[in-house]
Amino acid sequence: MTSSMSSSSIPYAYAKEICNQVLQLDKSIRFAAIANNMGTLIAYKLREGLVPLLNEEELQNNLMKTVLRMKTREDYESKLGDVIYTFALYKRVKRASIPLDHPDLAVLTVSFDMAADQDSIIMDKILPVLKQGKLTEASEV
Repeated sequence: MTSSMSSSSIPYAYAKEICNQVLQLDKSIRFAAIANNMGTLIAYKLREGLVPLLNEEELQNNLMKTVLRMKTREDYESKLGDVIYTFALYKRVKRASIPLDHPDLAVLTVSFDMAADQDSIIMDKILPVLKQGKLTEASEV
């Protein structure tokens, strides 16, 4: 399942392609979504056969809050360094948000199965794809 809530086709097509690429990187990736700087869902991709935990309205609200939280973290980057990704462990899913270096796209959110080694997937698989697409300047930690 893919979706768009954007009228701008260039960022949408690019975001959709990134979501597709990310989902193919590891079988434990459940979901990938990209939001713009206003927190609006631009594109997402759900693993085939998976029942989503959030409906599209809940996802939209969650992404808006994710972008807001990511923006507030920028206040501390001068002392702590740039955010590479943030992570939340829920009882039913693991979820990470990765800030994007793009004028229209703000954050990539990815969810993982509970057994996933999300850190190595993000650092060794997702970040290289984003770096190749010039969506992050995140250096290795």
